Amino acid sequence: MFLHFSNDEQMNFQINRALMSVLSEPALPPQTDENARTLADQNARTLAEITAAASKITDMASWSATWWAAAEKARTEQRFKHAAAYYRMAEFYLPDTSVRKEECYRLFRECFDLAYREDSMERFEVPYQNTYLPAIRLKARPGSAPHLCSSDIVSPPNLRSAENERGVILIHGGYDSFMEEFYPLLKEYPDKGYTILLFEGPGQGQARKNGLVFTYEWEKPVKAILDYFHLSSVTILGISWGGYLAPRAAAFDKRIHYVICCDIFYWGLDLILSRLSPLKGTVLRLLLLTGRRELINSLIRRKMESDLDLNWKITHGMYITGTTAPYDFLKNIECHRLTDCISLVTQDVLLLAGACDQYVPVKRMRQIERKLTHASSVTSRIFTASEGGEQHCQVGGFNLARTEIETFLSSTVT
Repeated sequence: MFLHFSNDEQMNFQINRALMSVLSEPALPPQTDENARTLADQNARTLAEITAAASKITDMASWSATWWAAAEKARTEQRFKHAAAYYRMAEFYLPDTSVRKEECYRLFRECFDLAYREDSMERFEVPYQNTYLPAIRLKARPGSAPHLCSSDIVSPPNLRSAENERGVILIHGGYDSFMEEFYPLLKEYPDKGYTILLFEGPGQGQARKNGLVFTYEWEKPVKAILDYFHLSSVTILGISWGGYLAPRAAAFDKRIHYVICCDIFYWGLDLILSRLSPLKGTVLRLLLLTGRRELINSLIRRKMESDLDLNWKITHGMYITGTTAPYDFLKNIECHRLTDCISLVTQDVLLLAGACDQYVPVKRMRQIERKLTHASSVTSRIFTASEGGEQHCQVGGFNLARTEIETFLSSTVT
């Protein structure tokens, strides 16, 4: 369920996003009534803690300070899953040049590894250009890899498939995610027979810290991952902006047999245009088309002074793309457009979207469906507020997205 913690739409979304990684879910097989009550009590305490923290937040500065304090408390109490989520939130709005931001990221990674140290999780550094792409693998069970401390770096990878493996799911995010965020949401897939392989590409997480900037040519980092692990058949799951990146990679690399977009993402400029009136959107596109660099920079910087959401989108966007001005950032993400490659997608495709998505116009769903003219099959699902999952990436109702993904995998993956 998507909950109300803040009157600020962006901040409220980010709190709900973090909540997904700390709420306890029943393990497999189904638990006893006593265990169910224990989980309910744990979740009630988590909600109370997050609600209390959210009540102290009035701006970006108090956001970071509040979540830092919550993270430090959780780490002291060895509640590492919570600490990781809170450090991540403390990091979120800090300037990319901030020393505290780097410290938050380091502690986020450290607490994440401690939280999941009992899992048979492997970390990898996949060679790419002059540096590496970070990756995490959790093999299908039974027959998973021997237990390793989750912070160990494995090289070279064990290429033998897990016993009874049904397939490999390659998972990545988009604009602002760390791969570790998706792990608690998808880590049960190995129990269903799937090996999960998460990675960060250029512009994301550690890869950006390695000097790699965001790229629309997602087939290049995907090729590096598939080559490194010697994979010839995978399902690719792109989350958020990954809803563009995943089909883009699939268009050019046919080792990808199945494509899942959670959510859909059609064009990079939708990030900005979706928050503008049709008239203002048309004006912005015309200014970009005619190269009005200084005017665009002036208009956007002025608007950023009073708009928290726009300020963060532009500031973070310039960081991940390696640009220094709003105009250059917009020209960069303008290249992220499915229309350039969608006709080359020949795989089975699953499209997911939320009816109340604040970042992606849901009207793009029908447009994408129509343009997937050569796909083997297209399955689509728009989640509504009445059922849950209506938000971006089904935040607050990801269990519904998981159900759709599992149905798709069961009916298509052979």
